[in-house]
Amino acid sequence: MKLIIADDENLIRASIRSMVQDVESSWQIVGEGANGEELLELVNEHKPNVAIIDIRMPRMNGLEAMRLGKAISPCTKWIILSGFSDFAYVQEALQLGASDYLLKPVNPLDLERALTNTAKHNKEFIQMHNQQFENSLFALCNGLTTLKFEELDSVYVQGWFIGAVCIFDTTKTGKSLSDMTCAFYDDLRERMKGLLVYGMNFAMVSLPDGECAVIGSWDPLRGFDCREQVQHFFDELAGIAEPYRQDGLAITILQTGECRGFDQLNAQLVQLGEWSHLRVVHGIGQRIRYMELEAEAQVPDSSKISLLFCAIKQHMHFRAYLNYQTAVGELEGLLLAGKRSSSAQTRQAIHLYMVQALGVGGAYAYDSARPESEVIRELREMGESKLREIKPREPVTADLIEQVVKYLEKHYMDDIGIGSIAQQLNVSANYLSMLFNKKTGTPFVKYLTNIRMLRAKELLLNTNLQVKQIAEKVGYYSTRHFTKLFVENCSSYPSDYRKSHV
Repeated sequence: MKLIIADDENLIRASIRSMVQDVESSWQIVGEGANGEELLELVNEHKPNVAIIDIRMPRMNGLEAMRLGKAISPCTKWIILSGFSDFAYVQEALQLGASDYLLKPVNPLDLERALTNTAKHNKEFIQMHNQQFENSLFALCNGLTTLKFEELDSVYVQGWFIGAVCIFDTTKTGKSLSDMTCAFYDDLRERMKGLLVYGMNFAMVSLPDGECAVIGSWDPLRGFDCREQVQHFFDELAGIAEPYRQDGLAITILQTGECRGFDQLNAQLVQLGEWSHLRVVHGIGQRIRYMELEAEAQVPDSSKISLLFCAIKQHMHFRAYLNYQTAVGELEGLLLAGKRSSSAQTRQAIHLYMVQALGVGGAYAYDSARPESEVIRELREMGESKLREIKPREPVTADLIEQVVKYLEKHYMDDIGIGSIAQQLNVSANYLSMLFNKKTGTPFVKYLTNIRMLRAKELLLNTNLQVKQIAEKVGYYSTRHFTKLFVENCSSYPSDYRKSHV
């Protein structure tokens, strides 16, 4: 968004320029003027979104310049700078339509508040603000920053959240799977963009286990209907996912309750990840709420059966015949030994998982009277026909992680996540995340961040690049987000780090 500063004092202009640059790099200062006439020339040339002007300036005062400027650029918003003795001028400026006024010397927090209030109905600003929200959530979810950097009244402390973890079950692999998941995420982003208003936010973030979370948030003080809009979005998720299920990709939406603050949201997201296998017995390809999974976790043997089916899927993928047949044997013991009396709903859910995730049993319609011994027989037959005669492709874990590390060292500046790398290597994101953490001793996201911070230090010490330019060169397009991560990682602001090593 374009911004102009007009004040006859050089120090005031320099101070405000510095504050604006610290607020967010998306504000673009397109010009500075020292009097009312220069201000009007800049307004006529640039048609800025916002003009920050001093009331008392030579040649033409701020009030007259604002009156004429509104005719030149009707959409420009005006923020007035004044001293304590200018109250009558301030009243007149507000009557003329000034959006806000600031007392000198200007406080950085007051300036940020004024810019936010002035631009909150601007679509570009709302999207910029939402990108900040997504960056911060990603950092918080992955342990890169903590809430100690947030104000007590911030949305991360006092706001309300709903989150959902998206789990994909399919027999598709490689590019086919990658194209479908990317299309689904694109659909979600378009829907989010259409709903965004000031006072609510949406984000899609990768979690430490490699899964993707969709998160909505609202501030009840900034709009009474924001809660309903966020709820409506999550009510629509299953419908957005349905066409993909018909094409062979079952998307299960594991949804949190309404959470006050990030800490409660994160706790529920972590718990949903630990319960995610329960979708096998509850039913894939639908929305499952937190309370439903919590109840499912209390059902005897639900967790064991679900975990075994997920293990069977993984052993099938890696063609690990012995492990596959061992898991089927354990499953047989649970299903046939009378330890669990499966409901018709559970049997139907298992049938759906076998068809969509394992590619077994799709030749016939679901039959509630079909004995569970048939399930075991089909799994064993599939093992015999598809696994035994094929050379196992159990991945060599050291080579796999070595590939990931080399990829990160080469592409650290790109927008990359463990999900996209996992698809290139034809393994699940969850499996690769677990393996990476085990082999390197560091979660994937933190490892990537460490590489970026090391490179940023090199650029700070060995080049004259601005902090904004360095942030972009190491993969961050928000200077504020980069600075926050740098402080958390290095206990110093980038500019201070450079000065201390001169």
